[in-house]
Amino acid sequence: MKKFISIIMGLCMAFFLGACASTPKDTAINTQETAEGRENAILVGCILPLSGTSAYDGESAMNGAKAAAKYINDNGGVAGGKKIKLVFEDSATDPGTAASAAEKLINKDGVKVLVGAFTSSCTAAVQPVAENNKVPLITSVATSDALTKNGCKYFFRAVGISSLYVDAFAGKIINELGAKRIAYIYENGDWGLGSVNSFKKYAESLGAETTTVQVINTGDVDLYTQLTAIKESKPDAIYAVSHLANAVRIAVQKRELGIVCPIIGEGSWASGDFLTQAGAASEGIYGMVEYLPDIKTDMNPVFLETYSAVTNGKTPDKYAACEFNAILLAANGISNATDPYDSTSICDSLKKTNMNMLTGPIKFDENGQGYGFDVFLSQNKDGKATSISSTKVKIH
Repeated sequence: MKKFISIIMGLCMAFFLGACASTPKDTAINTQETAEGRENAILVGCILPLSGTSAYDGESAMNGAKAAAKYINDNGGVAGGKKIKLVFEDSATDPGTAASAAEKLINKDGVKVLVGAFTSSCTAAVQPVAENNKVPLITSVATSDALTKNGCKYFFRAVGISSLYVDAFAGKIINELGAKRIAYIYENGDWGLGSVNSFKKYAESLGAETTTVQVINTGDVDLYTQLTAIKESKPDAIYAVSHLANAVRIAVQKRELGIVCPIIGEGSWASGDFLTQAGAASEGIYGMVEYLPDIKTDMNPVFLETYSAVTNGKTPDKYAACEFNAILLAANGISNATDPYDSTSICDSLKKTNMNMLTGPIKFDENGQGYGFDVFLSQNKDGKATSISSTKVKIH
C-alpha cells in the first residue's frame, strides 16, 4: 500500500485506488459473484468487440483493462481495500448487441460502472441504457462529436473527439505534404463519417479539393473497387478512417494498386498489430492517435511494464491505453464516491474528477467531455510509429 500511495500521489491531484481481483477469461462473460465475493468486490462492466472484424482491437482494449485492474489490485484496491472486478461482454461491433450487453451487465451482473462500447455507434446505443438505469458510462475510444451533445448526465468521455484531432493536426500535414487534392475512405458508421466530414471541411477551408469519398463496411475484404476509384481521382493524399482489419486492407491493397500518395488516418494506423500485419505498406502513414508507446509521462513506464506482464511481452497500442485510462477513472470514481456501491454516488464522484491518467491530467466538463490530456500525431518510419507532434484536449 505504501508503494501504491507513493506512486499515485506523484501522479494525481485526487486519486486513491484499492483492492486485488482476478481478471476474467478472454472470451468474456463472467458468472454471477457469490454474496461473499460481491461484499469484497465492486464490479465494472466492459463492453468490447471481442468477435468479428474488430476483435483484434477489442482484444487490445481488453488487455489494457486487465492491466489497469492488475495495477489497481496490486497496489491497494478501491474504496478502502475492496476488489475491482471486470466483467466483459462482447458487442460484436453491433449497436443492438451492445445495448443488450449493457442491460445484462447492469441488471444481471450488478455492475456499478460501464466502460464502453468502443465504437461510436455502439456507444450511442448504450447511452440510453446507462441513462435509464442511472449507471455511469465511461467511453474510452468513441470519438464522435455527437456523443457529448445529447444531454446524457451519466456519460463521460475519456478521449478526445475527431474534430479536435483535425483542428490540431490537419493543417500541419496538409501543408507539409503540399496536398491540394484529397480523397477520402472511411469505415461506415458515426465515427468514420464524422471524422471525414471534419477533415474535409478543414481541408477545403485551406483550398484543398475533394476528389472522391469512398465508404467501406467492417466485413469487407475486397476494397479494390473503392481504392481504384481513389486512384482514378488522382489525389495528392488519402484521408482514411478505420479500425485494424480494414486499415491493413487499405494500406496493402493501395500498395498493390500502385497508389503512391500518402495516407493520413484516424484509427489503427499506428498500432503494433497494424505495423506487423501491413508490413512495408505501413511506411510513411500519418496517424492521429491517443497514445504512442514512446510518450514521456510518469505513468507510461508503469503501464508498459504491467501490460507486458498481462500479455506475455506485448507492446500496447492506443486501444489498450485508452481502456487502461477508463478503468483508472472508474476506480477513482468508486474510491471517491460517498457510497462505492451506489452508481449515482459514483457518477457524482466522476463529475469531480481531477487526476492524472496515462496520457496526462483529466477533468470533465458539464457535458462529460474529458479535457487536459494529450493526443498525438505520428508517422510510421522503419516499422515504428514515431511521435512528431502533440496537443492537449481542450473544451470546445
